[in-house]
Amino acid sequence: MKKNKLYLDKLIDTTNIEREKNEKVFEITRRIEQELSRFPNFIGVFPFGSRVKGYSDENIMEPHSGLKGSDYDMHVFENWNILEDESVTDTLCEIGTEYRKKGIKIHFLEQPLREKDLFCLFDVADMVGTEYTHVQSFATLCRAGRGEKINEWRNKVKEEISRLPKEKQETLFQLFSDFLVSSDKRSLLKISERIPGLDTDEYVASRRILWAKRVRRIFA
Repeated sequence: MKKNKLYLDKLIDTTNIEREKNEKVFEITRRIEQELSRFPNFIGVFPFGSRVKGYSDENIMEPHSGLKGSDYDMHVFENWNILEDESVTDTLCEIGTEYRKKGIKIHFLEQPLREKDLFCLFDVADMVGTEYTHVQSFATLCRAGRGEKINEWRNKVKEEISRLPKEKQETLFQLFSDFLVSSDKRSLLKISERIPGLDTDEYVASRRILWAKRVRRIFA
């Protein structure tokens, strides 16, 4: 695999497979943060998918609408301890509609966080697998994102993990990393279609190393 088609030494690549700069993903991320910062329950927005991994393709066409280009995937984290009269979802729909009129597709994935879920980390550390909601939510906090309350929640998770015995801490770090790698694995078919000759084993191995370092840097 040619390195100029896909970087193996970074989690974020701001260019597409043709090595064209893709600043739009960061512009959209900033716009979402600005629009949602007025909501007390808004934690942060985390771009993910092809637009930040370096395999986006401007030639893909959506069958029904005729819109071209890879989606802009966005995790939007919300604190479910705080009830809002106005819906974050409604604002996201407005933003999505606005961008679709410009020919840009945004896929929003709303992600709830709750204080009480922090106390489940002790039990989660005894589980095997990465399908558990708490593992997925807290692991996703390791992605690069924008939002004033992201570090606050990262520190909450870090503090709770620090209360656990060392072996349970290691189990959680592994579960977080495994979930993030499993997300990358689900993209392999699309990446292989866009980058012929991709060494998938090398790609997964490199992502595993990068995510393991990232998880520990944030939570250890």
